[in-house]
Formats: sequence, C-alpha cells, structure tokens
Amino acid sequence: MGLVSLGCAAAGIGLWLRRPWGLVLAIAILVVQLGGDILNVLWGTEPRALIGVPIVAALLVYLTTASVRSVFRHRGHGGDK
Repeated sequence: MGLVSLGCAAAGIGLWLRRPWGLVLAIAILVVQLGGDILNVLWGTEPRALIGVPIVAALLVYLTTASVRSVFRHRGHGGDK
C-alpha cells in the first residue's frame, strides 16, 4: 500500500504542476485500477468493484480529451510561459 500511496501522490503532484509525466502516471494508475476492478467483478471476489468501473472509465475519458492533453503538452525549458 505504501507504493500505491507514493504513486498516487506522485501523480497528484505531477497533475497539480501540469507536467506531462503526471498525466501519463495518472492514466497508467487508472488503467491498472480499471483492470483490477473488472477482474474483481468477473471473478466474483469483489462485486462492489463494479461501482468503480464507470468512475474510472469517466476519469480516463476526461484525462485523454484533447483539451486536457493540451494543458500537459511539453512546453520546453521555459516552464509555463
């Protein structure tokens, strides 16, 4: 759980700072979460994980829209200018 917490914290910081790696990390974590939720539902180990599937899917759709991706495009060495 410690590694998951660190990964989520890093993704949060990267998103807050609008860094491309933050977006990539957040999307990667959400994809893993979506896969885990789907497997838990299919295997019957955690049927309540079905609630998380549309939530994670909506977050992934949002993070991959052109308007969000444009905020995270690499701006070179000039920072946010």
